[in-house]
Amino acid sequence: MLTKFYVSIKCKWDQYVKNEKGAQALEWIALGMLVLAIMGAIAATMKGDSTMGTAVKNQLVKMINSLSGD
Repeated sequence: MLTKFYVSIKCKWDQYVKNEKGAQALEWIALGMLVLAIMGAIAATMKGDSTMGTAVKNQLVKMINSLSGD
């Protein structure tokens, strides 16, 4: 009887431990928050300074053009 109980508890425990959907969602949320924080820091440093913003924009345009083959 105890063996059956142990097996049933172990099977249920394995189901909960192997379910990582919630952890994966939290990782994506954390990654999104990190990207937003970096973008916010860049926007805060470029406030009123168009030279840095222009340089970043030009580099992004160059990278996009190199990807498209232009």
